Amino acid sequence: MITQDQLPMVAMPSMNDTHLEDILIINKLSKAAQNKDFDGTKGMLKELIEHTIVHFSGEEEMMREKNFPPYPIHKAEHDRVLNELTSVAKNFEEGEGDFLLITAYVDGSLAPWLVHHIETLDTVTAAFLQTS
Repeated sequence: MITQDQLPMVAMPSMNDTHLEDILIINKLSKAAQNKDFDGTKGMLKELIEHTIVHFSGEEEMMREKNFPPYPIHKAEHDRVLNELTSVAKNFEEGEGDFLLITAYVDGSLAPWLVHHIETLDTVTAAFLQTS
């Protein structure tokens, strides 16, 4: 679980709002998995994937519009994480509810990645987009 005070802030309020939505969904997913709620976990995975697609495509569009030089690096990281998330969701559904997979992924990989990604790539990106 990620608390709001653990969420780094960037120079663009719209990005901060999206990141807050990210953690709310991630936390609901974590709670559903901890409660071993198959339908809830499956639903939150679907919501997280859909939200992540919109989140990443919005950032990528802004980066392309402003000709952000490290766009390919940032996009590659988005693609990697979205592929990973999609794979985890598929494995969860096909494995008929491996809740340990979800909690390990969310708490051990996804949540720390999100904080690090915001602190690094998103911070630089937001600063560039604000000044361009």
